[in-house]
Amino acid sequence: MPTTLCSSRDLVGRLLYPNSDIVVTGDDLAEISHLKRYLSEEFEIKDLGQLRYFLGIEVARSSRGIYLSQRKYVLNLLSETSILGCKPANTPIEANGHLSSKEGDPVDKGRYQRLVRWLIYLSHTHPDISFAISLVSQYMHDPHLTHMEAVLRILRYLKSSPGRGIFFSPLNHLRVEAFIDADWVGSPNDRRSTTSYCTFISGNLVTWQSKKQALVAHSSAKEEFHTMAHGICELL
Repeated sequence: MPTTLCSSRDLVGRLLYPNSDIVVTGDDLAEISHLKRYLSEEFEIKDLGQLRYFLGIEVARSSRGIYLSQRKYVLNLLSETSILGCKPANTPIEANGHLSSKEGDPVDKGRYQRLVRWLIYLSHTHPDISFAISLVSQYMHDPHLTHMEAVLRILRYLKSSPGRGIFFSPLNHLRVEAFIDADWVGSPNDRRSTTSYCTFISGNLVTWQSKKQALVAHSSAKEEFHTMAHGICELL
């Protein structure tokens, strides 16, 4: 089972990285115990026991499996941005929604970048906002009003279920599966497509991504083949 260790020997390191906990996990309990003894001889280590909270990610266990979420992180973010009192949204982005450059008045660039960075970290346990984040992150250097409204909609969507996360359960197979999709010339700015995929091992979601492609596809068939090749590389 994952355990958490906290080191307090290097003061400079703790100033640069205030949360210096590390996670030790594996299926060999004897080897884990040996590693912890070795680390305690080299550093001042405190064993915090079974993993419950790490870098904003909360870990909950049951007989069915392990659940990862960032509920506290989400609530702190909503409180910081004064979204707690707003009406929640049912989806992170409008259906068939697209963003264009320079729509609306310019907004505070620093605030926009901070919000997007916070949301990017939330995608570690929220694959459902990956596509929306891939859109708003394209305007980090020149954000306008419509881009900020899209960011705020993601926040309102998170308010609807701040405790949503990822569940890992033991199953009786080791199948590796992938689901892949793409839109064709989805960006109104440069006509490039966005590729999205998610991969599963034993029925558990392990990787996911939503990213704009580097080239313009001249046909939907070419776009689908490119997306499929990308997904197969991820599976391999």
